Amino acid sequence: MANRIRMAVVDSILVLHRRGWSYRRIARELGIHRETVSRYVRQAAARLGRRTSGPVQNRP
Repeated sequence: MANRIRMAVVDSILVLHRRGWSYRRIARELGIHRETVSRYVRQAAARLGRRTSGPVQNRP
């Protein structure tokens, strides 16, 4: 069985990414691997049909 992180950590990853934090900085702050951060951001972007490069921008 694959290791999973808690939903609270996933939410933190996505919030910090939207604020413009780098994957490396998010990983360091949350104590997880940088590639894990990347994977969860990519999965969220795919679900929402968004691009993965850079932070998500708010549009009116």
